[in-house]
Amino acid sequence: MPEPGAPLRALIVGCGAIAGGYDEAGDEHAVRTHAGAYSRHGRFHLAACIEPDDARRRAFMDRWQVERGFESLEQCRVAGGSYDMASVCLPTASHGAALEALLDMDVGAVLAEKPLTADPAASQAIVDAYASAGRPLAVNYLRRFDAEVIRLRDEIAAGAWGAVQSVSAHYAKGLLNCGSHAIDLIHFLLGPLSARDVIASLVDYDANDPTVTARLALAGGVPVHLIGCDGRQFFPFEIDLVMEKGRISFEDLGVRIRRRWVRPHPLFLSQLSLDDGVWVDTELPRALANAVGNVYDHLTDGAPLLCTGADAVAAERVCSELRDMMEKSVE
Repeated sequence: MPEPGAPLRALIVGCGAIAGGYDEAGDEHAVRTHAGAYSRHGRFHLAACIEPDDARRRAFMDRWQVERGFESLEQCRVAGGSYDMASVCLPTASHGAALEALLDMDVGAVLAEKPLTADPAASQAIVDAYASAGRPLAVNYLRRFDAEVIRLRDEIAAGAWGAVQSVSAHYAKGLLNCGSHAIDLIHFLLGPLSARDVIASLVDYDANDPTVTARLALAGGVPVHLIGCDGRQFFPFEIDLVMEKGRISFEDLGVRIRRRWVRPHPLFLSQLSLDDGVWVDTELPRALANAVGNVYDHLTDGAPLLCTGADAVAAERVCSELRDMMEKSVE
């Protein structure tokens, strides 16, 4: 456990948009990057970064006042030094090698961008290796770190909304890239999903990651519809939970939640319908800062991680099942 009161030393692997680029303009109302999250937290020191592009690395170090910079993880390892936490901010194809390399370094905990890898078996092997090493591994499915989403999960678990009747989710820009966010959020709120069949697919983001429309189910056979849209038109991310006692909607890419409750319809007096509801802003603009804070609390106070490697693997497995179904359907 880190020394009490001392700032934690952070290492950022990759110096692209999610590492710091999205926050370069500065925005006091949102934290969109790992560097921004560490800087805002106040209990971290950006000790080092890794980036093979010299110009990008120097610019990143200047912008975020990073102490040391390296071209590669191997160069960083050879240089020595210890880090309380590392962020993996690389393209998905590079995640596996980076996560394995970090196991051979003096790093306390890792926060990785999602997905861990594109292969659930490889991801599970990494999760197992981190568990064997006693190394905490968190994954940035950022809505799990949103206090309003946590509050909603607790309401559902306490029975405030009754049983779930159905779920629908609209998304775009790839099943693994963005659809996995919807799958993970449903897992977080309602429990594990099983894939049933694939209805359609399209390529609107990456030929290696099609946007899939599919039918899934929760425990007990509760229907879940994952609806892929064409992100070249606009980018939807909306989830609708039809519950026994009302309806819950994530809208505006998940920035707002609308809660609607059952009440007698004012015109059709014999029918129960839904009221106009209440809109609540989520903490999505600050969720990445909350993620860094959650790992900090885990390292210093033993707080549970809100999104673990095991959680990420569960979402990847559903995506993999759907991909397999899609490929069989076109054979």
